[in-house]
Amino acid sequence: MNLLLLDDEEYMIESIKKNLDWKKFCIEEVYTAFSVKQAQKIMEMAEIDVIISDIVMPRESGFDFIGWVRENGYEVSVIFLTSYAEFDYAKKAIELDSVDYLLKPVDFQNLTETLCEAMRKREKARKYENYRKDSGHWKSNQSVIRREFWREALLGELSREKLDLLAGRRSLEYSDKDFYLLYVCFCAGRENKEVWDEWTLHFAVENVLSELMENSSLSVETVVSIEKGNCTVICKEPKEEGPNSERQEWKRVFETFACWFSDKLGVDIWCGAASVNHFSETAQLLHQIQKMRENSLSVRNKVLYLPDFIQPENTYRNPNMELWKALMEEKKEEALYVAMKEYLETIERSEMVTRKILEAFRVDVTQIAYSWLAKKEIKAHLLFSGQENRKNSQNALSGIDGALKYAFDLIHEAIQYEKYVYKTASVTETICQYIDSHYSEEIKRETLAEMVYLNTDYMSRIFKKELGISISAYLMQKRVEEAKKLLSQSDLPINTVSIYVGYSNFSYFTKMFKENTGYSPLEYRRNFKK
Repeated sequence: MNLLLLDDEEYMIESIKKNLDWKKFCIEEVYTAFSVKQAQKIMEMAEIDVIISDIVMPRESGFDFIGWVRENGYEVSVIFLTSYAEFDYAKKAIELDSVDYLLKPVDFQNLTETLCEAMRKREKARKYENYRKDSGHWKSNQSVIRREFWREALLGELSREKLDLLAGRRSLEYSDKDFYLLYVCFCAGRENKEVWDEWTLHFAVENVLSELMENSSLSVETVVSIEKGNCTVICKEPKEEGPNSERQEWKRVFETFACWFSDKLGVDIWCGAASVNHFSETAQLLHQIQKMRENSLSVRNKVLYLPDFIQPENTYRNPNMELWKALMEEKKEEALYVAMKEYLETIERSEMVTRKILEAFRVDVTQIAYSWLAKKEIKAHLLFSGQENRKNSQNALSGIDGALKYAFDLIHEAIQYEKYVYKTASVTETICQYIDSHYSEEIKRETLAEMVYLNTDYMSRIFKKELGISISAYLMQKRVEEAKKLLSQSDLPINTVSIYVGYSNFSYFTKMFKENTGYSPLEYRRNFKK
């Protein structure tokens, strides 16, 4: 059975997915939708047995959706969730033949019991389909066998002979078939695009292509995901006399698919395709198509064919570096971002954006930001060492949207941190707070400098300018004050006090304490013990 979760609040969907023990249910797939529009599209593409739906959502309600479900004859069990204990809501839920009406926050034990009831109701309605279910199970197994075979082929770790042997063992009759490979990448960047989870996107790819092939000799053999953000589709058709290149139906289907996916789901995609003479070629073909993508990153929503692709010969020539550096010096963040955006869009208009161009652009942006920060004595490599920056750096090579996000985030963070450092009190306060909490430990200037991403000497100058004393003097004062409290307010042995405030050398502690208070630790205790 398949289940659909509909709620405009993503955290609620994730909470339900996390807190229900799905293994105890016979649920094969859990689909998620964040709007009625998305849910309707999923109902049109997948066979849904149980729906868990919020009621109050922007634009259209859960009642609107289930009303549409009933009008269109979908046989499903329905559970409503809502934050409002309204009689009219309960009445409407009954009218729509729902299994139950549950209040938020969700009681997951109650939801589990209700879901069991919903599934029992659905199973009862499907009893007459037992034979069909058994045959569907066999078909599902065959689907898994095909997908795993092609995954092995795409990974390229088995020889042609071993793949032939594997196909024979799995009863895959491929000797009389022609194959076509379609590589689909889901692109980020479109504004106001709906959020689709990746599994649903993969399902949509297979479903739409299958429908487009209904009246042809073509069929979808499998859809394989090798890495996040893309999928590889293997299509087949019976062999005919003559070379594959004379048969153009697969190209028409792929091109129609690319347009449909963008128009209907609002998701931009990059597609690369090639015909396959033998399944042992697929790993090499996939690698070549991936290289083709690296050299056509600005292409969207159309299909590029491997044999027809001409490698672009453009090189990265950036005439704007001096202007960008000047804008950075003046901290004109918005103007710099606009200039970079205009430059990349100029390249994109000629569809010549390649991975090498984006790599060079990333180097230029990084150099501008790092050089500017170095002049301010800020350690950029520490400032930008976080996981988010590493992710942005990698995404900068996916297309101009990723490149511009990397540039904006890097420049914005650099300028904001420079402003933070300029307010010397903020740096000093950070250092003081650290010393106040760690005075009993060994504290090195290098550790403090890394903490505030500054050159060690520059940090020391800022600190002394702000407080009038050095960092080491501040640390000593802090330790002395804490030692005075312990000597006057506790019965701890003096050597223990010494260790507690960060001095393992008792003689040095005694000398330092007397120089700063005029008393030895023992004298101070005798005079000031409370």
